[in-house]
Amino acid sequence: MNIFDDLLLNILVLTVPIVLTHIFWLEKPGSLDSYDKYRQVFLLFICTLAAIFCVTHPFFKPIGNHFDLHIIPVLIAFLYGGIRSGLAVSGFILAYVYIMNGPNFVWIVTLLALLIPFIVAFIALSNWKHLTPKVMFPTLLAFISALATFCITLLYRVGSFATVDRTFLLYGIAYCLVHLFTMWLLTYLIARIRENITLRQEIQRSEKLNVLSELAASVAHEIRNPMTVARGFMQILSQSQVTEEKKHIYTAMVIEEIDRAQSIITDYLSFAKPEAEKLEPLNLSDLSFKLSNLILPYAALRGVDVQFDMKSPLVIQANEEKIMQCLLNLTKNGIEAMTDGGALQIIGFKRGPHIILQIKDTGIGMTAEQINRLGTPFYSTKNKSTGLSMMVSYRIIRTLGGLIEVTSEPNQGTCFTISLPAV
Repeated sequence: MNIFDDLLLNILVLTVPIVLTHIFWLEKPGSLDSYDKYRQVFLLFICTLAAIFCVTHPFFKPIGNHFDLHIIPVLIAFLYGGIRSGLAVSGFILAYVYIMNGPNFVWIVTLLALLIPFIVAFIALSNWKHLTPKVMFPTLLAFISALATFCITLLYRVGSFATVDRTFLLYGIAYCLVHLFTMWLLTYLIARIRENITLRQEIQRSEKLNVLSELAASVAHEIRNPMTVARGFMQILSQSQVTEEKKHIYTAMVIEEIDRAQSIITDYLSFAKPEAEKLEPLNLSDLSFKLSNLILPYAALRGVDVQFDMKSPLVIQANEEKIMQCLLNLTKNGIEAMTDGGALQIIGFKRGPHIILQIKDTGIGMTAEQINRLGTPFYSTKNKSTGLSMMVSYRIIRTLGGLIEVTSEPNQGTCFTISLPAV
């Protein structure tokens, strides 16, 4: 290859892996301010390979000297990996040159021995990471290092009475400019990557805070209603003319409103800060008996007939408390959707590698728009509901690696189909 092709190949080999390393590591949460040992080791590995490639493939080859870009990965290791990483890359370069090419070993040892103290001192004294022009400092450092290398080479050639012609001087000027451009390109790309990731993280943080503030405001509004009602009844109970019969009625209403507020808080905590789940094999056929004991009294009060058709075994990997909370929410919603009584069917069977659970009611049904909004924050088809229970149910199913589908038509009933991985 000619000089231009060699130069482009060197720049490509330097730029791509180092930039990709920063992209992969900086995408990790909190990685912009952390310097974990795994990132340092990986950066050390990439810089070492790039430096060895540059030493093996110099792009300028005047008589007696080879000009290459191995200073760039050494600087990257010093700047972004720390002093130990830079020294380690330098050591690997020396070991490789000693093993593969003995005559150039003394020359590269001399260059690194003169450059490394200068580089370390320059980085330590400048505190470059706190400087605003984070691109210009590494670029200037690379240019000065290349210029120092060229001057040392020039002095060596003069001292050894080697020819110093116009071609050699042009090579030296081009060598310094190539270092200037390559380091500028690398540090510019790294700086842009860091800025973009920081901006993206700030946007995500702002979105989370906005959602949290809206969620907190909605919960506060929902809790204020039962608290206001309970406070009004308590004021009435404090009056002496209230009869014992009305005291019992008002007390029951106060308890009902407090239970409602407690239910809202429980659903909010389940959605906003879920507890760590301990997953274990569960048979949904066995859980159906526990579910029937919980919902049959409530269904009987509303004139709803509950029918179970569970094929055994239906084993899934789940947390019993969470899956019961999900099933209770869905069955309770089905019962409440049948204002004039009806039938609620709970069907379970296995289909391939999945367990299918269907909850069918003969209630008022939903429109397509209502179905699309199910599971979104604070949406409910009921007047006295916050919609949090449905959000919690959707989240539990998705956490278990399952899917939930809804089919419904107005006045034709609704069917919730849950698909969970079988064990």
